[in-house]
Amino acid sequence: MHARAHDARAQTPSGLVMQRKLSNSAAIQTFNFHRSLLEDSARTNAYRAAIEDVVREGDVVADIGCGTGILAMFACRAGARRVYAIEEEAVIEIARELAHANGFDDRITFIAGSSLNAALPERVDVVVTETMGNNGLDEQIAGTIAHARDAFLKEGGTIIPRALEMIAAPVERSSFHERWPSSYGLDFSPVREHVVNLFHPLAIARSELLATPATMARVDAPAARGSAAWTITRDAMLSGIAVWFRAELTPSIAIANEPESELRCWKQSFFPIAAPRAVRAGEVVRAELQTFDGIEWVWRVDEETRTTLKGWPISV
Repeated sequence: MHARAHDARAQTPSGLVMQRKLSNSAAIQTFNFHRSLLEDSARTNAYRAAIEDVVREGDVVADIGCGTGILAMFACRAGARRVYAIEEEAVIEIARELAHANGFDDRITFIAGSSLNAALPERVDVVVTETMGNNGLDEQIAGTIAHARDAFLKEGGTIIPRALEMIAAPVERSSFHERWPSSYGLDFSPVREHVVNLFHPLAIARSELLATPATMARVDAPAARGSAAWTITRDAMLSGIAVWFRAELTPSIAIANEPESELRCWKQSFFPIAAPRAVRAGEVVRAELQTFDGIEWVWRVDEETRTTLKGWPISV
């Protein structure tokens, strides 16, 4: 009875207006995040330059995770005949408005939903996506690209980014562990085991690095695994490993969110160890990191292993 009454109200003019208001409200909320991406001029200009280098007059382009549609509009300006802009968040409604305001709505076809479920009417010359998280893989970009290569891309087509690698270094961040035994005069130690079995978005300073960064993995498939060894450069307390990405958009254009990077919309991913431990200059620290498409993560620092699945910690 209540369901039928709700359905009936939804079909009235006032019900449709309310639905539209709710949809617009969700779009505005998600836009607050996407605004930070637009305001990161280093990121946006690098993608614009890559699109201008790659897209040719008459090309067909797929923009996966299009957000506000800015990359789709760059592709139109570069000469694309058709752009399929795929987005599963409500911000796609703002993207439609922006495309119309800029005169591109006749060339951009918006598709609401996940690219994994999308069907395009034609193969594309170029796939472009900016779905990198703080460590590169935590927004499932590897699986997204693997699917797009098989489902959307023409033979000999181009993907932006063309290569992705994860870079890491051991760090000293004593404040991370110090906050969990007690806060506000209360005992928070029971949550500590959960906290150290998660990776965290942190803005790491260069001064916190304990060794020269090294590449842990070059990613070309959803399942990624890598390792690295570092020689510690000073006596310190090891807190964990910081991981970031370097994305090669074209052979001559790359972006990286290393500590204190000019890219402002990303931090780094911090993979903690259970408790800080003393390390000395000249000591070698080894770490391994593996993930399946940014969903399940396992990291080992020397002999200690941590793992998390979809943000839920798992003790091993």
